[in-house]
Amino acid sequence: MFRTRSILIHFVWALLLCPVLASAQPGGVIAGSVRDSAGQRLNHTIVRLVGLSGRVSPVTTDDSGGYRLSGLAAGSTRVFARRIGFAPETLSIVVVEGQVQRADFVLDVVPVELHAALVRADPARGKMGPFNMRRARGVGSFVTRGEIEKRQASSVSELLRYIPGVDVMQRMAGEPQPVRMQRSFSSSLPGNCPVLMYVDGQPYPNGNLDDFAPLSLEGIEVYKSASEIPAAFRTRDATCGLIALWTRDPDAAKRKPNLE
Repeated sequence: MFRTRSILIHFVWALLLCPVLASAQPGGVIAGSVRDSAGQRLNHTIVRLVGLSGRVSPVTTDDSGGYRLSGLAAGSTRVFARRIGFAPETLSIVVVEGQVQRADFVLDVVPVELHAALVRADPARGKMGPFNMRRARGVGSFVTRGEIEKRQASSVSELLRYIPGVDVMQRMAGEPQPVRMQRSFSSSLPGNCPVLMYVDGQPYPNGNLDDFAPLSLEGIEVYKSASEIPAAFRTRDATCGLIALWTRDPDAAKRKPNLE
């Protein structure tokens, strides 16, 4: 009787322990490392089984680039590795119960495409800021760098021939070409009424427009009367108009005018 009871107790314990023993079985393991094409170990790389999402949790490589997937069912499977900045890779592996299968990844670097961003320069800042602000107000005549390049004029005086109300006196080639405004040769003003000239915001007395090559200029401002001249250039002598040149060369305004 005692022997029968002992056998029965052992049988019951065996039934109770079967699920525990079954769950304690190690299954298969896939382990390995992830590197780049230069051999550098890659941490924070996601490694997971393909098609078994939810049943086997993905893992992330450690600081040495290593990873380990355990408790895997035996059979053929595929392992997927992915990291930002690298092309993903998939390896085919046969999982064997109770064994560790090695799967090492080598990921190739790929360029990360960023969304294009349009950066616009503030037209009110920098050397040409005042020029752009006055041009936006619409008082006076303005010649921009783009227009200068489009005209392909041989001299600055030739550029000004396209501006209404500006009179360029024709002289021999190579000689300075005097410029007058409509008001400067009207009968109501003295015969000697000069048009003032500024270069990079500074007075340029006794100079000539053709001291500068057209392609050396960033922009030109032309004011045909005293009423048009902005406060930045207004003086008692500015009665017959004003021309302001803005150079691309920051040292151009420091040169002495050609007085010959």
